[in-house]
Amino acid sequence: MSKPEFSHSYCFESYGVPVRIESNSAEILKKAITTANSALIDKVHPIDCTGSEQTFSLPITADGICSVIQNGESITFGEPNRNFWKYFDGLVRILVAEFTEKLVFLHSGVVGWRGKAILIPGNSFHGKTTLVAEFVKIGAEYYSDEYAVLDENGLVHPFERDLSMRPDDTFLTQTRVRVEELNGKVGITPIPVGVVLFTKFDRETVVNYQFLTPGQAVVRVVEHAISIRRNSEFAIKVLKNAFSSAIIIESPRSEADKFARDFLEFVDISAT
Repeated sequence: MSKPEFSHSYCFESYGVPVRIESNSAEILKKAITTANSALIDKVHPIDCTGSEQTFSLPITADGICSVIQNGESITFGEPNRNFWKYFDGLVRILVAEFTEKLVFLHSGVVGWRGKAILIPGNSFHGKTTLVAEFVKIGAEYYSDEYAVLDENGLVHPFERDLSMRPDDTFLTQTRVRVEELNGKVGITPIPVGVVLFTKFDRETVVNYQFLTPGQAVVRVVEHAISIRRNSEFAIKVLKNAFSSAIIIESPRSEADKFARDFLEFVDISAT
Protein backbone atom coordinates (compact mmCIF):
# COMPACT_ATOMS: atom_id res chain seq x y z
CA MET A 1 0.00 0.00 0.00
CA SER A 2 1.47 3.35 -1.02
CA LYS A 3 2.17 6.13 1.40
CA PRO A 4 -0.38 8.66 0.03
CA GLU A 5 -3.23 6.33 0.97
CA PHE A 6 -2.59 6.93 4.69
CA SER A 7 -4.48 10.17 5.09
CA HIS A 8 -4.42 10.12 8.91
CA SER A 9 -1.21 10.21 10.92
CA TYR A 10 0.16 10.99 14.37
CA CYS A 11 3.77 11.20 15.54
CA PHE A 12 5.13 10.97 19.05
CA GLU A 13 8.35 10.53 20.96
CA SER A 14 8.80 8.16 23.88
CA TYR A 15 12.06 7.44 25.72
CA GLY A 16 13.87 9.28 22.93
CA VAL A 17 12.35 7.20 20.12
CA PRO A 18 10.30 9.07 17.47
CA VAL A 19 7.38 6.99 16.15
CA ARG A 20 4.84 7.61 13.40
CA ILE A 21 1.41 5.94 13.34
CA GLU A 22 -0.62 6.20 10.15
CA SER A 23 -3.86 4.79 8.81
CA ASN A 24 -6.53 5.28 6.18
CA SER A 25 -9.10 5.41 9.01
CA ALA A 26 -9.47 8.18 11.59
CA GLU A 27 -11.15 5.72 13.97
CA ILE A 28 -8.31 3.20 13.72
CA LEU A 29 -5.73 5.93 14.23
CA LYS A 30 -7.55 7.19 17.33
CA LYS A 31 -7.59 3.70 18.83
CA ALA A 32 -3.93 3.20 17.93
CA ILE A 33 -2.97 6.44 19.70
CA THR A 34 -4.92 5.41 22.82
CA THR A 35 -3.22 2.00 22.77
CA ALA A 36 0.26 3.54 22.36
CA ASN A 37 -0.34 5.83 25.32
CA SER A 38 -1.42 2.88 27.44
CA ALA A 39 1.50 0.73 26.28
CA LEU A 40 3.99 3.42 27.28
CA ILE A 41 2.20 4.52 30.49
CA ASP A 42 1.50 7.95 29.01
CA LYS A 43 5.20 8.72 28.59
CA VAL A 44 4.33 9.90 25.10
CA HIS A 45 4.94 13.36 23.67
CA PRO A 46 3.41 14.52 20.35
CA ILE A 47 6.02 15.73 17.83
CA ASP A 48 6.22 16.95 14.28
CA CYS A 49 6.32 14.02 11.89
CA THR A 50 9.54 15.11 10.20
CA GLY A 51 12.23 12.52 10.79
CA SER A 52 10.17 9.77 12.47
CA GLU A 53 12.15 6.67 11.46
CA GLN A 54 9.92 4.11 13.23
CA THR A 55 6.53 3.69 11.59
CA PHE A 56 3.38 1.68 12.23
CA SER A 57 0.98 1.63 9.28
CA LEU A 58 -2.54 0.36 10.02
CA PRO A 59 -4.61 0.11 6.85
CA ILE A 60 -8.14 -1.26 7.17
CA THR A 61 -10.05 -2.78 4.28
CA ALA A 62 -13.68 -2.20 3.35
CA ASP A 63 -14.63 -5.54 4.95
CA GLY A 64 -13.09 -4.57 8.29
CA ILE A 65 -9.71 -6.33 8.24
CA CYS A 66 -6.91 -4.26 9.73
CA SER A 67 -3.20 -4.87 9.21
CA VAL A 68 -0.17 -3.83 11.22
CA ILE A 69 2.83 -2.94 9.06
CA GLN A 70 5.94 -2.07 11.05
CA ASN A 71 8.63 -0.20 9.13
CA GLY A 72 7.32 -1.64 5.87
CA GLU A 73 7.08 -5.23 7.14
CA SER A 74 3.68 -6.87 7.52
CA ILE A 75 3.34 -8.13 11.10
CA THR A 76 -0.27 -9.23 11.51
CA PHE A 77 -3.83 -8.63 10.36
CA GLY A 78 -7.36 -9.33 11.55
CA GLU A 79 -10.45 -7.72 12.95
CA PRO A 80 -9.49 -4.76 15.19
CA ASN A 81 -10.84 -6.39 18.32
CA ARG A 82 -9.46 -6.61 21.85
CA ASN A 83 -6.82 -9.21 20.98
CA PHE A 84 -5.68 -7.18 17.98
CA TRP A 85 -5.08 -4.09 20.11
CA LYS A 86 -3.47 -6.11 22.87
CA TYR A 87 -0.96 -7.39 20.33
CA PHE A 88 -0.38 -3.88 18.99
CA ASP A 89 0.17 -2.69 22.57
CA GLY A 90 3.04 -5.15 22.90
CA LEU A 91 4.54 -4.19 19.53
CA VAL A 92 4.67 -0.52 20.47
CA ARG A 93 6.31 -1.23 23.80
CA ILE A 94 8.93 -3.56 22.33
CA LEU A 95 9.73 -1.15 19.50
CA VAL A 96 10.49 1.68 21.92
CA ALA A 97 12.42 -0.64 24.27
CA GLU A 98 14.53 -1.88 21.36
CA PHE A 99 15.38 1.46 19.74
CA THR A 100 15.88 3.75 22.74
CA GLU A 101 19.52 4.79 23.00
CA LYS A 102 19.34 6.33 26.46
CA LEU A 103 18.08 3.40 28.53
CA VAL A 104 18.09 -0.37 28.76
CA PHE A 105 14.78 -2.18 29.11
CA LEU A 106 15.37 -5.46 30.93
CA HIS A 107 12.58 -8.03 31.08
CA SER A 108 12.17 -8.14 34.85
CA GLY A 109 9.84 -7.51 37.73
CA VAL A 110 10.94 -4.67 40.00
CA VAL A 111 10.09 -3.45 43.48
CA GLY A 112 11.74 -0.90 45.71
CA TRP A 113 12.81 -1.89 49.22
CA ARG A 114 14.51 0.45 51.68
CA GLY A 115 15.56 2.80 48.87
CA LYS A 116 16.99 0.14 46.56
CA ALA A 117 15.54 -1.97 43.78
CA ILE A 118 14.94 -5.70 43.86
CA LEU A 119 15.04 -7.05 40.32
CA ILE A 120 13.42 -10.37 39.36
CA PRO A 121 14.62 -11.08 35.80
CA GLY A 122 13.02 -13.79 33.70
CA ASN A 123 10.63 -14.82 31.00
CA SER A 124 6.86 -14.89 31.19
CA PHE A 125 5.15 -17.67 33.16
CA HIS A 126 7.92 -17.79 35.79
CA GLY A 127 5.68 -16.16 38.38
CA LYS A 128 7.33 -12.71 38.42
CA THR A 129 4.09 -10.75 38.64
CA THR A 130 2.71 -12.93 41.43
CA LEU A 131 5.87 -12.42 43.46
CA VAL A 132 5.96 -8.67 42.74
CA ALA A 133 2.35 -8.40 43.95
CA GLU A 134 3.21 -10.14 47.22
CA PHE A 135 6.19 -7.86 47.79
CA VAL A 136 3.94 -4.84 47.22
CA LYS A 137 1.30 -6.14 49.62
CA ILE A 138 3.83 -6.23 52.46
CA GLY A 139 5.29 -2.79 51.89
CA ALA A 140 7.64 -2.80 48.91
CA GLU A 141 7.16 -0.02 46.36
CA TYR A 142 5.91 -1.06 42.94
CA TYR A 143 8.15 -0.23 39.97
CA SER A 144 7.15 -2.74 37.30
CA ASP A 145 6.01 -6.30 36.66
CA GLU A 146 7.47 -6.26 33.15
CA TYR A 147 10.57 -4.10 32.65
CA ALA A 148 13.44 -2.83 34.72
CA VAL A 149 14.24 0.45 32.96
CA LEU A 150 17.92 1.21 33.61
CA ASP A 151 19.79 4.41 32.81
CA GLU A 152 23.50 4.67 32.01
CA ASN A 153 24.34 5.07 35.68
CA GLY A 154 22.53 1.84 36.54
CA LEU A 155 19.57 3.48 38.26
CA VAL A 156 16.15 1.84 37.90
CA HIS A 157 13.26 4.02 36.71
CA PRO A 158 9.59 3.13 37.30
CA PHE A 159 7.59 1.53 34.49
CA GLU A 160 4.40 1.40 36.50
CA ARG A 161 1.84 -0.28 34.25
CA ASP A 162 -0.98 -2.04 36.07
CA LEU A 163 0.05 -5.53 37.09
CA SER A 164 -0.93 -8.27 34.67
CA MET A 165 -2.22 -11.01 36.98
CA ARG A 166 -3.13 -14.56 35.99
CA PRO A 167 -5.80 -15.71 38.44
CA ASP A 168 -6.08 -19.37 39.43
CA ASP A 169 -2.70 -20.19 37.87
CA THR A 170 -4.13 -19.97 34.35
CA PHE A 171 -1.78 -19.01 31.53
CA LEU A 172 -4.33 -17.68 29.07
CA THR A 173 -6.39 -15.30 31.19
CA GLN A 174 -4.86 -12.02 32.32
CA THR A 175 -6.42 -9.37 34.52
CA ARG A 176 -5.05 -5.87 34.94
CA VAL A 177 -4.72 -5.00 38.63
CA ARG A 178 -3.99 -1.51 39.91
CA VAL A 179 -1.44 -1.12 42.69
CA GLU A 180 -4.06 0.57 44.84
CA GLU A 181 -6.09 -2.64 44.80
CA LEU A 182 -3.16 -4.29 46.60
CA ASN A 183 -2.99 -1.44 49.12
CA GLY A 184 0.41 -0.73 47.64
CA LYS A 185 2.47 2.28 46.68
CA VAL A 186 4.14 3.15 43.39
CA GLY A 187 7.81 4.12 43.37
CA ILE A 188 8.37 7.46 41.67
CA THR A 189 12.12 8.12 41.81
CA PRO A 190 15.07 6.30 40.16
CA ILE A 191 16.87 4.05 42.63
CA PRO A 192 20.02 1.87 42.57
CA VAL A 193 19.85 -1.90 42.29
CA GLY A 194 20.19 -3.53 45.69
CA VAL A 195 19.28 -7.14 44.87
CA VAL A 196 18.96 -9.28 41.77
CA LEU A 197 16.87 -12.38 42.41
CA PHE A 198 16.83 -15.32 40.02
CA THR A 199 13.87 -17.50 40.91
CA LYS A 200 11.16 -19.66 39.42
CA PHE A 201 8.00 -21.05 40.93
CA ASP A 202 8.03 -24.73 41.84
CA ARG A 203 5.23 -25.91 44.12
CA GLU A 204 7.31 -28.77 45.56
CA THR A 205 10.59 -26.92 46.02
CA VAL A 206 12.56 -25.92 49.10
CA VAL A 207 14.17 -22.48 49.28
CA ASN A 208 17.93 -22.68 48.84
CA TYR A 209 19.66 -19.28 48.59
CA GLN A 210 22.82 -19.27 46.50
CA PHE A 211 24.98 -16.17 46.00
CA LEU A 212 26.26 -15.29 42.54
CA THR A 213 28.73 -12.64 41.41
CA PRO A 214 27.68 -9.47 39.54
CA GLY A 215 29.52 -10.82 36.50
CA GLN A 216 27.48 -14.02 36.58
CA ALA A 217 24.31 -11.95 36.87
CA VAL A 218 25.19 -9.90 33.77
CA VAL A 219 25.74 -13.09 31.77
CA ARG A 220 22.40 -14.47 32.97
CA VAL A 221 20.33 -11.38 32.15
CA VAL A 222 21.86 -10.30 28.83
CA GLU A 223 19.27 -12.31 26.91
CA HIS A 224 16.50 -10.37 28.69
CA ALA A 225 17.82 -6.95 27.59
CA ILE A 226 15.55 -5.86 24.72
CA SER A 227 18.20 -3.75 22.95
CA ILE A 228 21.06 -6.25 23.27
CA ARG A 229 21.21 -7.01 19.53
CA ARG A 230 21.16 -3.38 18.44
CA ASN A 231 23.33 -1.79 21.10
CA SER A 232 25.12 -4.56 22.95
CA GLU A 233 28.08 -2.48 24.16
CA PHE A 234 25.82 0.10 25.86
CA ALA A 235 23.51 -2.57 27.29
CA ILE A 236 26.36 -4.53 28.87
CA LYS A 237 27.90 -1.34 30.27
CA VAL A 238 24.59 -0.37 31.90
CA LEU A 239 24.09 -3.84 33.36
CA LYS A 240 27.60 -3.86 34.82
CA ASN A 241 27.00 -0.46 36.42
CA ALA A 242 23.63 -1.56 37.77
CA PHE A 243 24.84 -4.82 39.31
CA SER A 244 28.28 -3.75 40.56
CA SER A 245 27.18 -3.25 44.19
CA ALA A 246 24.12 -5.50 44.22
CA ILE A 247 23.50 -8.71 46.12
CA ILE A 248 22.90 -11.46 43.57
CA ILE A 249 20.80 -14.38 44.77
CA GLU A 250 19.38 -17.50 43.14
CA SER A 251 16.76 -19.77 44.67
CA PRO A 252 13.64 -21.65 43.61
CA ARG A 253 10.47 -20.70 45.44
CA SER A 254 7.12 -22.21 46.30
CA GLU A 255 4.11 -20.09 47.33
CA ALA A 256 4.74 -16.39 46.78
CA ASP A 257 3.23 -15.00 49.98
CA LYS A 258 5.50 -16.88 52.39
CA PHE A 259 8.55 -16.58 50.15
CA ALA A 260 8.13 -12.80 49.84
CA ARG A 261 8.12 -12.24 53.61
CA ASP A 262 11.02 -14.60 54.24
CA PHE A 263 13.05 -13.15 51.38
CA LEU A 264 12.73 -9.53 52.53
CA GLU A 265 13.90 -10.58 55.98
CA PHE A 266 16.83 -12.37 54.36
CA VAL A 267 17.67 -9.27 52.31
CA ASP A 268 17.64 -7.07 55.41
CA ILE A 269 20.01 -9.44 57.21
CA SER A 270 22.31 -9.76 54.17
CA ALA A 271 22.51 -5.97 53.73
CA THR A 272 23.71 -5.33 57.29
